[in-house]
This record gives sequence, C-alpha cells and structure tokens, in this order.
Amino acid sequence: MIYPIYVHMGDDTHAHGVTIPDFPGCFSAADNWVDVPIIVQEAVELYCDGEEMVMPEPSSLNDLMKSSEYTDGIWMMLDIDLSKLNTKAA
Repeated sequence: MIYPIYVHMGDDTHAHGVTIPDFPGCFSAADNWVDVPIIVQEAVELYCDGEEMVMPEPSSLNDLMKSSEYTDGIWMMLDIDLSKLNTKAA
C-alpha cells in the first residue's frame, strides 16, 4: 500500500531523517536515498511486530502538506508491503 513519508534531508555528516505519519512514533534514518524504501519497510515491520492493530489507511498527502508539523523537508510516497508485517488480528 502506498503511504506518504516525510524526509528531513541530511548532508555529508547527517543522515536523512524519515517520519511515517500514519504510524505514529515510527521513524528512521538513512545515509543514502536508495536506502530510504528499505529502512521505511524495516521501521514499519518493527513498529507493528506482534501488535494487535488494524493497519491504517494512508493519509491524504494534501492534508498532510497543510500541517505545520512538517516543515523544512520533502514528501515521498512509498509502497509499504503490509504482507510482511507480523501482526495479530485486532
């Protein structure tokens, strides 16, 4: 399923910080852009591991872009493979 993620861009000494708004408190970081999809998938898998939860529907990117919570970064849309999540039925 395609979810919006928010990236605070890094530099030569700082990793790119990634927030996944539809999974509150779920975040990660990657040194390289090519690693962003991998670390997002891993972060969501860890976030959901063994939890009893219903998977959230992706938020509207238009709504998220209006939020003052997200500044100085960029939005990306990533496919998170929900079939890899180890969750209990809610």
